[in-house]
Amino acid sequence: MSTFNKTKQKKDLISEIENALDAVDFGSIEIYVQDKTVTQITVRNIKKTSIDITSQTGIVEQTKDQKVFSIHTHIRSSE
Repeated sequence: MSTFNKTKQKKDLISEIENALDAVDFGSIEIYVQDKTVTQITVRNIKKTSIDITSQTGIVEQTKDQKVFSIHTHIRSSE
């Protein structure tokens, strides 16, 4: 591979990492490498919250050490 191609690949990789950094306010970025090649960049965004769920409906069962919650999801068809 020519020096030009290696330099372009490095610039492209740095650009992809910069884009990933721009996409996250609070979270993490994982860079996966296989055989000295970056194969994947994963961006995880975390949404912080402070909602007290003990006053919300949805607690199915509560024991001394553990709370089990039901999660209700609504899936809308695009049709």
